[in-house]
Amino acid sequence: MYCPKCGKETEQSGKYCQWCGANLKEYRERPFTRKRAGTIRTEKFAGLGGRFLGGLIDLIFLVLFDLMAAALVGIVSWLFGRPDPVSETVRMLNQYYLHIPRTDATGQIVNAVIPPQIILSGIIFLVLVPWIYFAYLESSRNQASLGKMAIRAAVTDMQGNRITFSRATLRFFGKYLCVLTLFIGFLIIAFTAYRQGLHDKIAGTLVFRQ
Repeated sequence: MYCPKCGKETEQSGKYCQWCGANLKEYRERPFTRKRAGTIRTEKFAGLGGRFLGGLIDLIFLVLFDLMAAALVGIVSWLFGRPDPVSETVRMLNQYYLHIPRTDATGQIVNAVIPPQIILSGIIFLVLVPWIYFAYLESSRNQASLGKMAIRAAVTDMQGNRITFSRATLRFFGKYLCVLTLFIGFLIIAFTAYRQGLHDKIAGTLVFRQ
């Protein structure tokens, strides 16, 4: 379990926190954090259904931000006189679908299993843009991504406080581990005491409904 006072993981059966010495029995006998952290009122945890809905809303916004990033990459490539990696990626994926040789912007056949243009596009759209989106918004004053704002939820640390950008970053990359576990890391939200997914446990965060 996590100590309600210092937030560090400690023995479930212990009477006192092994890190700060807090009386865990006292905390067990009273309701979990119910306080106001900035503008966030920590009353109850967000469940799997609500967070799934928030995730779908976030996905819509991420597609929009990815399109904006694609336009920006295209403009920068044009300014520097370089091939647009996004356009090349779209063309190569279409060529792969049609079972014809993949070619780059100069017409040269690309024999690599995963061409560098596709790797670069994947890093931009599947890692960089989502990372900035989630880490910035969840560590901001609102403490929530746009999807979480829509369902009136907020991300906090174990004491109900605003999280740092680094903790939000750890939480984001923890989501990739959730995907690698065939989404079990997300599904455990429905079964854990504080409605935490694997990424929440890794980063030491909670998601509250306001």
